Amino acid sequence: MRAMATSPSVDSDLARIQESIAWLIRLGEFHRFHRGEAGGGPMLDRTAFLVLSRLADGPGLAMGEIAEQLDMTPSTATRRVAPLAEAGLVRRERHPDSHRTVFVTITEAGRRRVAAVRQARVETLRQTFRDWQPDELGNLAATIERLTQTLAVEFAQDGDFADRHLRST
Repeated sequence: MRAMATSPSVDSDLARIQESIAWLIRLGEFHRFHRGEAGGGPMLDRTAFLVLSRLADGPGLAMGEIAEQLDMTPSTATRRVAPLAEAGLVRRERHPDSHRTVFVTITEAGRRRVAAVRQARVETLRQTFRDWQPDELGNLAATIERLTQTLAVEFAQDGDFADRHLRST
């Protein structure tokens, strides 16, 4: 891994990026809190939405797979799935071949909820970016994907960071 050059220009850009990310997070939380979220029921936090999204996009997952895919401990995954099950959005079942394994599937109510939230978020983004050109959207999408991948790699390499910050969410 090569080191980034240090200069007043680079430091200034990094400060702008840091502040912009903080504002993005704050504005996203403000929007969710004040406008609510589609689909009825309790508001989905980021992790709940990611769990439901993963389950909606496949046949279901073992609790350990949820923990691994979302970089959390199995006990944290269990705690995060419990309210989704209580709300009727997912179903937990013992695996028929291994009674120690809990398998989680999304319910029809969960599918409707995640579809409604996805659609509402797309509509919000459509309105937000109404004045952007398609190539600008494509560039932003590619840049955000690259940032997400870079952060995921960095966090995975820093086990201490992951233990302190990611696994307890």
